[in-house]
Amino acid sequence: MKNKFIYNPTFLILSLIAVNIVSYFVFARIDLTSNKKYSLSPVSKNMIKKVDKDVSVTLFMSEGLSQDKMKMGREFKHLLKEYKTLSNKSFTITTITPDNDSREILALEAGIHPFSQESMERDMVKIQKIYFGAVIQIGNKKSVIPLISQHTPLEYEVTRMLKEACDTTKPNIGFLLGHNEMLRDKITQIRHELFRNARLESLYIDQFTDLNRYKVICIMGPRDSFSKEEIKRLQEYLKQGGRLYIALNHAVGQITASQNNGFINRVGLEDMLENFGLKINYDFVIDSYCGRIRVSQGPFFLYQSKVSFPYMPTIQKFSSHVITNGLNAISLLFASSMTNVKTTSAYTFTPLAKTSPTSGVQEVPVFFDIQKTWTRHDFNRPNNVVAALLNNEDDKSAIIVISNASFMEDNDYDALRLDNIRFAINSIEWLADDSGLIKLRNKYIVNQTLEPVSNSYRTFLKYFNFFLPIVIILLIGLFQYRQYKLKRLRRSQSGYID
Repeated sequence: MKNKFIYNPTFLILSLIAVNIVSYFVFARIDLTSNKKYSLSPVSKNMIKKVDKDVSVTLFMSEGLSQDKMKMGREFKHLLKEYKTLSNKSFTITTITPDNDSREILALEAGIHPFSQESMERDMVKIQKIYFGAVIQIGNKKSVIPLISQHTPLEYEVTRMLKEACDTTKPNIGFLLGHNEMLRDKITQIRHELFRNARLESLYIDQFTDLNRYKVICIMGPRDSFSKEEIKRLQEYLKQGGRLYIALNHAVGQITASQNNGFINRVGLEDMLENFGLKINYDFVIDSYCGRIRVSQGPFFLYQSKVSFPYMPTIQKFSSHVITNGLNAISLLFASSMTNVKTTSAYTFTPLAKTSPTSGVQEVPVFFDIQKTWTRHDFNRPNNVVAALLNNEDDKSAIIVISNASFMEDNDYDALRLDNIRFAINSIEWLADDSGLIKLRNKYIVNQTLEPVSNSYRTFLKYFNFFLPIVIILLIGLFQYRQYKLKRLRRSQSGYID
């Protein structure tokens, strides 16, 4: 037999291709689930089957949309087709491209307004006027999504309208007054969102008010104390399956020219909550992950600068509950920690939001030192609960408590503060709605992207992907060469040489 190196070229080529594919997906971290189809939830499937009215959806999509918006448009159409498949009535889907004056006027009349989109074309920045929105009409009711973005819960919007069409009764949500609560003008965003799914009313706890007609009673930032009779009425309301959303300004801070201290403001609800298993402590939470406040500095002339203020914790640690699903962070100003205490009550304690691993508490009285240099030793108690749920399976009552109320105030449309608003809305809607619609509020159609990596790691991946197949092919060749040498050695020992 002819003396030569034994190898299979086809096998080596296939090995090279396989190794390249594996290394490309594993080490370049390609998201294999990016083409996963968006499917309807059971809540949406049940709701569309109940609707006895015709449904029409008109999608306005301009040409030249960015790739992520084009993908969202395709996924939205796929979502609508699933609704159409399950619908017992007419379900029409129309796509309009506003590429002329008449169609642009049609979009504007429908409530779809243009936005500017920047794109690169021949090394020049091109600014386009783009339309990307939808009009949903069910029977005689119409809802407009003026701009579809990655923060638009499209399935929630469609299913919410379906629910309104087949269930005209809305739950009553009462906002308690009489204890110097937060002004309604400060929570217009929350009230606007809740108004779509519920009837909002103001109420007092008096002999003329039937508390049981309210699905949820919201107690927002009371400063004055509750009487024993009012506490008793609230307890009776809970025994009938009532639900409370309580946002307390328990820890109150004063930072002025004449005052620089913090104290605890008790309003009488604390004892009731403690009897149910939730104790609000007499402390101020501090966190290394915190907001910044403006202070005046300078020995000769004053100037404004921002300094970290640990008494304004940025909460990023949430439970897996549907209320907090999809939240990124909320910002609190002066909050107290909560603990679960043993009682004979049937309520179960569920933490909803906690401070970071580098956080702590300061017992009252507290005096603020804006110029203090904070160290890790100051954050001596991690993971403090600042929001919790009390749930009673026996009478179906529930209470959501957060130890800060100012976080709900309107603040234009700051991204971080939007999660503040979203937490409050999710909490109240979860208490008010038993259909499971709240599960869809944080369900988005998003363009899945790769996680960002550093330049050094990117360089490592590039050379690793280049040299790895070569090294593997060489190892295969050495292995086969060794096998060939062993085979020759055995043949020579047996007296046969090819």
